[in-house]
Amino acid sequence: MAASLRIIPRGCGIGVKHNRFSYTKLKNHNVSYLNFKRNASVIAGIPKKSFDYCYNLTRQNDYEHFLCSLLIEKNLRAAAIVLRAYNIEIAKVTENVRDPIRGQGRFTFWRETLDEIYNPKGQIPQTPVVQLLNWVANEFKISKIWLSRMIDARESNPASRFNSLEDLDNYYEQVVSSMYYVFLELHGVKDVQADHAASHLGRCYGIVSFLRAIPATASKGNILFPNDLLAKHSVSQEDIRRGKNSKGVNDIVFDIASVANSHLLKARSLKDKVPKNAIPVFLPSVFCDDYLKNLQTVDFNIFEPSINRRRYLFHKLLLQKFRKTY
Repeated sequence: MAASLRIIPRGCGIGVKHNRFSYTKLKNHNVSYLNFKRNASVIAGIPKKSFDYCYNLTRQNDYEHFLCSLLIEKNLRAAAIVLRAYNIEIAKVTENVRDPIRGQGRFTFWRETLDEIYNPKGQIPQTPVVQLLNWVANEFKISKIWLSRMIDARESNPASRFNSLEDLDNYYEQVVSSMYYVFLELHGVKDVQADHAASHLGRCYGIVSFLRAIPATASKGNILFPNDLLAKHSVSQEDIRRGKNSKGVNDIVFDIASVANSHLLKARSLKDKVPKNAIPVFLPSVFCDDYLKNLQTVDFNIFEPSINRRRYLFHKLLLQKFRKTY
């Protein structure tokens, strides 16, 4: 492809062998890693079985954010895991429920559950995630608006179909950035620059996640590229299903990746203005940066098998945390 993402420098990936010790140690972590005994005042009284459920749900379905949650302040780790589990439960409604009526019923359940959680006299459903979400919301004074916003966004577009790249961008601001706003609240941060950076990083991470999912969804016959980009590059959905017009597909990926990268650069341009205690919220930038760089090395061929292999970047997360940057 003639075009190149000039603002993304080419670079080699990090191999597993460079991080063998960290990964071997990390993959054997269990709930005790969160140092329950050393933080008894913070997490005393929460049901262990419920937390085990949230812990395993997050580790299995959102491994990158799971790793980031292990690197924030110890007294916030359990709450971070619970919030991630809530996000997964909401996402699973659109992923696993094919019947629109049943899906709408699940969204209604979560919306009504939030009403109960934020009602001092509310009746809390006794499910693992809800039990602990109730604890987190009240213990850390989490705003209802961001949790509700994630439900509204996913319910408004259950099939994740987009007419334009702008629609795609705005969708992930609502779905992903909202969770980063919640994590800023969890860290006690109320800062305009931090909110601005979180908005950009959320859009970036959401778009990167969208690109990662394309090969799997395309293999099932679902083409999720925005309609305006398909028209711009004269690519039909049938072309993608049959593996034709690879240049046009790569150009579409380039356009989408460029937007993600511009958000990443903007978020990082604000790092000196973001309060230092908010820096851990932005650790997921490590995964965005790594994916975009490697996408360029394969000339934006999103169907290259190596692009979606799990990469062990825990050492990079540790380095970013130590340097207090992102």
